[in-house]
Amino acid sequence: MNTEAFETERAHFRDLINEYGGVDSYTTVQAVAIFEQICKIEAALKLDFASREDVFKGLSSIFNIELIGMEDYSERKVILVPNHVSEFDGLIFGTILANMLVVAKSEWISNPKLNAFLENLFSIVGLVRKDSASGMDVMRKCIDHLSEDGGRAVNIFVQQTIADIENTIPADVAAGACLIAKKSGADIIPVYCEQASVDHPTRIVFGKPMAIADKKTFGAEWLKCEKELRSLISDPSGRPPILCEKHRKPISEREFN
Repeated sequence: MNTEAFETERAHFRDLINEYGGVDSYTTVQAVAIFEQICKIEAALKLDFASREDVFKGLSSIFNIELIGMEDYSERKVILVPNHVSEFDGLIFGTILANMLVVAKSEWISNPKLNAFLENLFSIVGLVRKDSASGMDVMRKCIDHLSEDGGRAVNIFVQQTIADIENTIPADVAAGACLIAKKSGADIIPVYCEQASVDHPTRIVFGKPMAIADKKTFGAEWLKCEKELRSLISDPSGRPPILCEKHRKPISEREFN
C-alpha cells in the first residue's frame, strides 16, 4: 500500500463529500465523480475495483468500517434489511457478502456510467418506489436469486429511501422481505448501520434472524430491532445521521417519482 497516495486520495474524497454537501444526496453526475475517486483510492491501496472483496476492503479503509455481530453467512440464504442513511449504503452492502442482489432505486439501473462501476461487483434490481407492479417484479427476482444453489444474499432497504429511524414509523417500512423469506426459506437479518463517515468509525451491527412476521407487524418489529442494535454501539456511542432537508421530512410526506 502506498500510504501517502492513499491519504492524498482520501483527502480529495473528503473534499468531494464536503463540496456535495454530505453523504446522503448526490446527482448522478456527482455519484460518478464519487465512484471515480473511490477507484483512485483502491488503486492507491493496490486493490482491484473489479473484485468485490477488494472493494469492500477499500471501503472499510475509507469509512473506518467496524463489523459487529456478523456471522458466517457464506452457506446460508439471507435477506439483509439495514437502515438507510447514506448514498454509500448500496455499495457497502453490495460488497459485504458474496452473491449479493441489492434492491436499489431505479435511477441506479438507468445510469450506464454507474452500472459500469457496479456490474462486476454485485447484482442489482431496480425498484420504482410506490409502484406495486415494480414491487412484485422485484420480489420475484429476489426469490429467484435466493433459489439458486449455494449461499445467496439479498439486501433490501425497507425504508425505501434515506431516513433516520427516529423519523420512520411502522407504516413506512416495506414488508416485502416477509414474502421473499417465506417463498425462499431465507433468514431475515436486521442490520443497523451508522452513516458512512471519513472522520469517524462507521459501525455496522448485525442482529439475529427475525421471525417471519405478519406483514402488518413487520414495520414495528423491524424498528424495534434497529433501535436495539443501535444501542449496542458504544465507545463512542452511535452517531445520529446528518441528513439534507429532503431526507429530514417524514417519509409519508415525500414525493417519489
